[in-house]
Amino acid sequence: MVPHQVFISTRGGSWTMSRISKDGYPWDMIFHTRFKSMLQDVLPRIVVKWMRNQQMNRWFSHENYALEPQNKNLMKESIVNDELPSHILRGAIKVKSKVRELTETSAIFEDGTVEEDIDVIVFATGYTPSFPFLEDSLVKVENNMVSLFKYMFPPHHEKPTLACIGLIQPLGSIFPTVELQARWATRVFKGE
Repeated sequence: MVPHQVFISTRGGSWTMSRISKDGYPWDMIFHTRFKSMLQDVLPRIVVKWMRNQQMNRWFSHENYALEPQNKNLMKESIVNDELPSHILRGAIKVKSKVRELTETSAIFEDGTVEEDIDVIVFATGYTPSFPFLEDSLVKVENNMVSLFKYMFPPHHEKPTLACIGLIQPLGSIFPTVELQARWATRVFKGE
């Protein structure tokens, strides 16, 4: 079944970027460099914020697509999607304001608009990490943050026999980070 119309509603907007950046390189190879990290440490905060906004709007103007984050300076996780802007442009996806209310078959948005005959709603609101299968004192979660030594090992565990892999938000692809975590965990488990 092909949907008649898809809507996207965001509470505060979101930076959207292409996987491909300058000269066809992956965006993280261009966006996260030692030089740019050094600039962030040296330059005044206002200049760094301006540079980030310029970088994020290089592919397309987020304001034109109603995706501009309300707090532009908060660098939360971006959406990496090559197709979203073109789908919005051709009308396959319509950007809506924050959902105010849901009824049995419709959505009412903060701007007063109503969309009827909604078949499916997908909530992408994030997640809360929890470990109900472990003792409460082993892995602590406070304010949606997991307290782990080097983002992997429970600090209060007597022996290093448990590692949590992938509970990290890297700058770029998570897979290389997870692979390095797995390699390190196996070396720790082997006593190396």
